Amino acid sequence: MENTITKKGGKKVFIIIISVTILVCALIFLAAAKGFSNQGKYVEVKGLSERIVKSDRAIWPINFEVKSNNSEDLFSQINTYIGEVKNFLLKAGFTEDEISTAPVQTYQDTYQSSLYRYNAHISMSVYTDKVDLVKQTSQNTLELIKKGVIMTDSYIQFEYSDINNIKSEMLAEAIANARSSAEEFARDSGVSVGSIARANQGVFTITDKDPGSPEFKNVRVVSTLRYLLK
Repeated sequence: MENTITKKGGKKVFIIIISVTILVCALIFLAAAKGFSNQGKYVEVKGLSERIVKSDRAIWPINFEVKSNNSEDLFSQINTYIGEVKNFLLKAGFTEDEISTAPVQTYQDTYQSSLYRYNAHISMSVYTDKVDLVKQTSQNTLELIKKGVIMTDSYIQFEYSDINNIKSEMLAEAIANARSSAEEFARDSGVSVGSIARANQGVFTITDKDPGSPEFKNVRVVSTLRYLLK
């Protein structure tokens, strides 16, 4: 008799344990399902940040040609014109280590109708952080023409290299702008903004501010963020 009661009591305890276990699992499943459902409620927005900055580096190529029917005269002209360009730059305020000259490229024109048999292409350049001086000096190259130096290419490349100095600040601004857009959407929808579910910081682009002042750059980044809604 006692054994029968003990068996029945043990069976009831076992059933209770199973029931409690099933209930706990069901509650966990419901909680997980609710969390999964909440993950489906989100808004994806973009945040913009822009800065106008001044270039901190300039690369100024100065290319010109020399022509002659005599090789010795060609050599003499090359040395003379390289000296004229270098003196022009040194007088303007650049230093020797900011001025470089590439190996001279020469070729012969053997056509009977050609005016000059010997031709040379000379490439010199200025690499400097004196951005204002480069722009000012490039506007005074008529002096070189007076000396006989006819430039074939003189396009200045301005660069901004200190992007890391403003990167974190711009990203913070882009995220703040994205958050503002998400909150505006949430207010219109009658919900509130939760945490960030996914973020893409975007790519920084650097372009000229305008054709007239290429030394000023427009730095731009667009970040894409997904916010959970609750």
